[in-house]
Amino acid sequence: MGRKSIADIRRTELAQAAFEVLAEHGLQGTTLQRVAAHTGASKASVLHYYATKQALIEAALRKGNSTLREEAVLYMRLAQTPWERFYAIIEANFSPTTYLPRMAHGWVAMCAEVPHNPQFARLQRVIYRRLNGNLRSALIAVEPDADAAERGANMVSLLIDGIWLRLGMQVGGLSREEALDHLESHLAQRYGTTPERLAARARMAEVAATLAAKTV
Repeated sequence: MGRKSIADIRRTELAQAAFEVLAEHGLQGTTLQRVAAHTGASKASVLHYYATKQALIEAALRKGNSTLREEAVLYMRLAQTPWERFYAIIEANFSPTTYLPRMAHGWVAMCAEVPHNPQFARLQRVIYRRLNGNLRSALIAVEPDADAAERGANMVSLLIDGIWLRLGMQVGGLSREEALDHLESHLAQRYGTTPERLAARARMAEVAATLAAKTV
């Protein structure tokens, strides 16, 4: 794989900065000037890489989502069973490096604009399809039929969204441990406490902890 160009690197840095400004100030408070100040650059420099605020915000949201996606891919590569693949997705969605209030604030800001912004709506659909598809492909091996796997994936994705919304709204936001406990309660009711599932949960939690420690 070739090296990234200076322009690509700078665009990535600005997208990351924009996401951080978005998380702190919300969509209306995210301006090109604020993003420029956040990186120590000029507004003209930001405009050189992103012609409009709309383009910069969309890049920022993609950058925020890419962190979660990259972790999910890494975890899933290490999974060896269907339940381990399932818990790889769960661990990625509640990773210590992604399950943070500032990440949730950016996501909530995007969701609020989805009804009015076709680009944000398209990005949100991509995120939902990826999450549901990954969950469904893991559950199809443990559910009795495809419809049951689809329902199971939908329910888990709804729980994930609800927990992230609570975190983003800061209304009794759940800690990572509390979030995982709530999900586990649902999974125990739906799938029982089988040794295979519990072993998969323990292994992927260990994998996630090991990888998180390496990033510190």
